[in-house]
Amino acid sequence: MPEKENTVKSRLHHGSNSLDLTIPSEIVKSWEINPGDVFRLVVTGEGDNLVLQYERVYSTKG
Repeated sequence: MPEKENTVKSRLHHGSNSLDLTIPSEIVKSWEINPGDVFRLVVTGEGDNLVLQYERVYSTKG
């Protein structure tokens, strides 16, 4: 599948020091992402360039 580009904004996660990134609804629908799905996060970067790569490792049935 070709790469899809979206812009998302980080938001405070209530009650913690974590931040949330929202998955856009069209991606949620087209990839059938459900609450409870588990993702592995790989962080890479060089200089000021940060790459966050998420890989779904467990899918719940919605």
